[in-house]
Formats: sequence, C-alpha cells, structure tokens
Amino acid sequence: MSISSGSSICGDEDGDLLLDEEEEIDFYAILNVPKDATDDEIIKAYRKRCLMFHPDRFTDNDEKKDAERVFVKLRRAHEVLLDPKQRAIYDALGVQGLDTQGWELVSRSANPENIRKEYEFLQRLKERELMLQRVHPTSTFMIKTTVAGMFQENEEDRYPPQLLGISLSQSVDCAFTGVDRFGLSGRVKTGNGRGDGSVSAVWKRVAGNVNLENTVSLSADSVSLTCRAARNVFTRAAVIVQPQLQYNMLHEAFIPSIALIYSMKLHPRWQGSIVLNISPIANALTTTMVHTENNHAKAVGSLTLSPVNSNVRLVYFIRKPENDAVTEMSVQMTTYGINPAISMDRRLSRYSRLSCSFHFSFPSCLLYTKFKLKAGQSTFDWQIVLCDDKEALSRSVLYGVAIPYFTFKLAKMVFRPWWERFKMMFEDNSREQEVDVAKKEEAANIVNLMRATAERIKRDEESKNGVIIESARYGQCDISGTRAYPLAGERTIDVTVPLQAMVNDSQLRVYTVKSQLPGFYDPCPGDPKMLTVRYFFRGEEHSCTVADEMPLMIPLRAHRLTNDKT
Repeated sequence: MSISSGSSICGDEDGDLLLDEEEEIDFYAILNVPKDATDDEIIKAYRKRCLMFHPDRFTDNDEKKDAERVFVKLRRAHEVLLDPKQRAIYDALGVQGLDTQGWELVSRSANPENIRKEYEFLQRLKERELMLQRVHPTSTFMIKTTVAGMFQENEEDRYPPQLLGISLSQSVDCAFTGVDRFGLSGRVKTGNGRGDGSVSAVWKRVAGNVNLENTVSLSADSVSLTCRAARNVFTRAAVIVQPQLQYNMLHEAFIPSIALIYSMKLHPRWQGSIVLNISPIANALTTTMVHTENNHAKAVGSLTLSPVNSNVRLVYFIRKPENDAVTEMSVQMTTYGINPAISMDRRLSRYSRLSCSFHFSFPSCLLYTKFKLKAGQSTFDWQIVLCDDKEALSRSVLYGVAIPYFTFKLAKMVFRPWWERFKMMFEDNSREQEVDVAKKEEAANIVNLMRATAERIKRDEESKNGVIIESARYGQCDISGTRAYPLAGERTIDVTVPLQAMVNDSQLRVYTVKSQLPGFYDPCPGDPKMLTVRYFFRGEEHSCTVADEMPLMIPLRAHRLTNDKT
C-alpha cells in the first residue's frame, strides 16, 4: 500500500491560498463556535464572519488578498463542520485526516477514536515504506543479571548481584533494486564463562504476488540454509513454505526440516493460521487465532501439539492512545507448568519507547523482570532474575516487586515537578517552540482587516453603554500561577482589536483555544497560555483572566472591579 499526500481538497483555485498552513487550522476557532455547536450556530457564525472578511469589502489589493485567505478558511470550515462524516474525521484527526489517500478506509467508521487509530495505522505504513527505501541499521544490546541471592531468608545463603550474560546484535538492510534487498546481521554473546556468536546473510525478493527470502546462517557449531516463499492464494489467504537445511558440525550430520504455514482472514476482525513443522527431531502443529481492533491485535490464542512440548498460549492487549501505551497480559500453559507474564510499554519520547515486563514460571518458581528501551533502531534490554527458589518467592515478590513499585509511585507524586522536567529531557520540541513568523505576519494583516469593524462596534457599544474592550493580552502563562488563577508571563501579544470586533450585542463569547482565532497567533509555543481582558460595561471597569483551554464569557458580574454605589 502506498500513501502520499494528495492535491488540495478545496480545488485548484483555493488550494493556492491554503498551501500547507491548513494542517494546523482549527475550524471551530475560525468560526468561534463550541465543539458541540449545532448546524444553525455554525451557519450563523459563518455568515457573521463573511460580513467581516468578504474580499469585496476591500479595495486595496494586499488587503483583498489577505481577506481572500481568511474567506477560503471560513468556507472550508463551514463545509466540513456541516458534513457529519467529515466533521467526525476532523474531530478525530484534524485537517490532515481529510487530506490523505487513505480517507476511504478511515471514512468507514464514525467513531472518532477508531478513525484516529486507523489513520495512525496508515501513517505508520507510509513511514515504513519510506524507511525501507533506505539503509537502516539496527542494533540490540542485552544484559542478563540476577539479584536472587539478595532475597534469601538465611543470611549465610545470600550473595551479591551477579552478571549472567551479555549479547550484542547488529544488522543492516539495504535495497539493491526495486525488488531486491540484501541484509547482514551478526550476534555475539557470552554467558557462564562461555562465548558464542553467529552471522547471517539474507536476500529478499518481491516478484509480483510472491515474496522470496533466502538466509544463510553461520554459528560456532552449525551452518544452516533457510528458504522462505510466501504467496497470496486467495483474496484473504496466503501460503508460506519454509524449508531449512542445517549442518551440525559437532555431530557431522545434516538436519532437514520444513515449515508449512496457511494464514487466512476469517472475518474483518479475525485472522487464523495453521503452522506445520516437520523435522527428524520433532514435529509440531500450531494453530493461532488473532482478534484485531482498529488494525491492532486485541487478543491472541494459540495451541501447539508436539511430542516434545505441547502448550496453549493466550494473550490480551490493552491500549491507551492518550499516552501511546500498551499493556500485554499473557499466559502459557505447557506440560511442564504454567508461565504468566505482564508487560507495560509506552512512548517515552518522540523517537523512543520504554517497557517493563514481569515473567513467572510455576512450579520452578522462576521470577524475572525485563526493562527494554527502544531508541530509534536501537534496543537496550536488561533482564533481572528476582527469584529461582521456591523458598524465597514471597521475599522476592515483596522486596523485588512490591516495595520498588510503590516507592516509585510515591516518588513521582512527591517529586512531580522534577519528574516532569526529567521527562522533558527526552522530548525534542525545539521546532515546536519556534514562533511561526508567517502566522505572526498573517495575524497582523488580519488585525488590519478587522480594525474598521472593531471601531464601528466600539462606537455602537459606547452609544448604549455596552462592552468596550480597553485592553487584551494573550500569551505565556507564568508558572507561579494556577489553572484557576493564571498569571501573565512575558511573551504576550495585543489582541484588543480582534476581541472588540467579535463583540455582538454587548456580549463576547470565545469557546475554544484562542491561538486559532482570527488576528491571534501563538507567541510562546510549547508553554501554557492565558488571555487577560480589561473592559468597560455600563461605565464600570471589569477584568478577567482565563486559561487557554477555558471559555471566555463577557460580561460577568464577577469581573467587576469598582464597588457598588451606596
């Protein structure tokens, strides 16, 4: 599947006016309506804005061009918000959700959360295609330690933490032609005083509906050749044949084997597969069912029948898209025991992920945890054995799992400001913190367009002793303030004219994030923002300050600064 940005959805005539800035536009802010606005409210707000920004109201060429840019946005916002399907997609993804060739897939769902997940899936496919066109080396560093000796009940049986093994893997994959790729990978490891390693060469070829992959692997005691051929046989089914020939240098014997895989989409949300492994050592038959939700695995069940080790494995996934986190719960039941595990994975920064997992085996009572950090194409894996003895299991769970977990949670609450600063170290938001110069200039031009309207409304309000905006500042919120009582910082802009132009019948209502309002821009990207307004109503001075995400309602009795006359 190939995904690329298409042409403007507004047509050729309007596309030149919007360019790339539509990616960040807020249609609700442009019209100044709440997110739950009705069609009548949207139409009314659109007509009111058109009276202010219609290009025919201006004679100067520069002013007319500025007005045209605003008018195109107003018309686009009006079009999208009055279409239920487009509005649902916009609420979930923003404008970029409407301007993609994967729109047909996304538009099948009316649920904003499902739309967002499907769109993210399309974006990942696009990023993956771009990545596979280039050389992308990957590496994995793994270290295995044990602290089980620290939790022994008898002091004479205790021993300090020990290093059990280290392994390092490195691979590179590059494209030779449009259908051929070649890769090299190597691995070295050491454990218990013994070193080992392997190297592999892979050639992949895509020819029509057939995918071919040949791998040659060389290790200290064996050489193996593996061939893999995959082909779609039906619209929803695929067959994979994977023969392998291994030569064991220690026993001077050839060991052939073959794996036959049949995979089929049984339902839009169910995928099934059957794998048959045949070899002189042991045969195995595995069947797997995968339940998907929004292109992600939700539950997996597999059954393996083998004379060596038959087992049943169940996996369940819980996803939290708000912080890009995944919790995986699994259990494997074998003829030798039961192995439950839980894994928590979440995004640490834009290019890194952090995961922690706990694994337990019964009746051997082996308990270990894994910490994995993935940064770009590099993975760092640290495995810690907490218990390998039934007698020390309870102490290992208490001192190795429970106490560290609750200590970490308590430290996060106590040192929350420091924790937030620590997380910011991993965020690369330097570009987001730069003020958009183009938007700043555009806001200044729009203010000039609104000035005549603002002066007219101000005269009308003065004649009836209504709302007169004395001053208004929008921008940085000082860190010493709170959400209920925000304080202005240093980086603010004057928005007196835009707010006065929005007054209607002695009332001013602002429902959404302010930086997207006409005449506004973001003077401090990445920082919390606020809006402070000083105004007169019925001859009395009023003042109010609201956080960026809070609505602004003017006038209110609580804003009055002067005392009641007695």
